[in-house]
Amino acid sequence: MKTPRPNRRGSALIIVLWSVLLLGLAVFGVVEMVELSVEHAAYDALALDARGLAFSGVAIGLSPQLLRDDPLLFQKLPAGRQFHASIGSEGARLNLNYVLLSNQRQILETLFTQWGMPIDQAEQVSDCMYDWVTPGDLKSLNGAKADDYARLGLPQRPTYKPFDSFDEVELVMGMDLLDKAHPNWRDSFTLWSGGPLNVNEAPAELIAAVFSLNPKQVELFTSARNGRDGIPGTADDVPVQNLTALEGLLGLSSTKVSQLGAQVSFSDPNRRIDSVGTAGGMQVSISVVTRLNSSPIQYFLWSEQ
Repeated sequence: MKTPRPNRRGSALIIVLWSVLLLGLAVFGVVEMVELSVEHAAYDALALDARGLAFSGVAIGLSPQLLRDDPLLFQKLPAGRQFHASIGSEGARLNLNYVLLSNQRQILETLFTQWGMPIDQAEQVSDCMYDWVTPGDLKSLNGAKADDYARLGLPQRPTYKPFDSFDEVELVMGMDLLDKAHPNWRDSFTLWSGGPLNVNEAPAELIAAVFSLNPKQVELFTSARNGRDGIPGTADDVPVQNLTALEGLLGLSSTKVSQLGAQVSFSDPNRRIDSVGTAGGMQVSISVVTRLNSSPIQYFLWSEQ
């Protein structure tokens, strides 16, 4: 009895079909890779274009004579491309290091309670900030020194130096309370101004915090200061020139002015420029803090997103 011989034609056909299938999968994979490569290249090109447009906004914002409402700061270009830059005094924000190192923690406490924090939490956060930047082992009433962080098993330790970044500020004990009460707290602070708060551009709540005033009362002052357009840093502003004028406009006592006068100024040498470049739906943001009229140009902050 003969053993049946395998169907060689059938086997060959199966091998051919498998080969065609594998070849098709390989071709499909190559096509997918090419498409992804093309998309990635297009994405990179748009990102590069948007970044260049953001740079253009920064370059224009560096002009010392430019005001906030200058039309050069917002330019539309063909194919949906544009950049929009905003400029302002960095002194319009509270300089956290300056306030702490001059031991005016009540300014922070007042601001934090304005943001809805209970007074005990406001005092805790302010004291912990103060203890972080000041040397020595003697801690404030509600503060924390290195031993306190170690006792709680926290890896960070106070540097006993001025803050270098807001990421470092986030390491301070109790900052979770501030994050919860006011998540955008960074927008009210700086580490890169000349020091005192520039009352000719600062918002009402910060001026109110410095002098422990009702923000509504200070809004009358800032409204008059900003002129008819309501924007600080423009041509129609009515700036304050000295402490005597500020005392009269805010109804301050001479005692309060003598105690806190060093916390305010009427201009600041450092400018913040926020520029957004847009190309094909892609956006790149650049934030810069620089000193005007410096040679060479000094940059205190350069952040890209």
